Amino acid sequence: MLSPANEYKRQQSRPDFDVESKQALVKATLECLTRSLGIVEVAQDRTTEVYRHHSARALTAIYVLQSSLDFERGGDIATNLFQLYEYSRQQLLKHMRRDDTANVPQARRAMREILDAWQQIS
Repeated sequence: MLSPANEYKRQQSRPDFDVESKQALVKATLECLTRSLGIVEVAQDRTTEVYRHHSARALTAIYVLQSSLDFERGGDIATNLFQLYEYSRQQLLKHMRRDDTANVPQARRAMREILDAWQQIS
């Protein structure tokens, strides 16, 4: 199975890129992100390979989601999604730096709500 970032690149390189594939990719990326944030949230040891892997995976998923937004057509919704993705990115980075103000659980809940909404419309 391709990572969400590789799948996105593959889809973008295809001239016949269709909307349904993009929707499936966004859903898969959100699923990957919420799963990785959950693993990061409960990790006891931030030096393990599992922690590093899921931290990197979550950051990549956030990048894919942010870069896939269409601000011209999406308007306020795209802007709001970007801000929520950015909030999650900032919370994850704080957590990785051992900043006590990090709120990964809140970031994961926000991404879970977006995923739930996405599942309802697709």
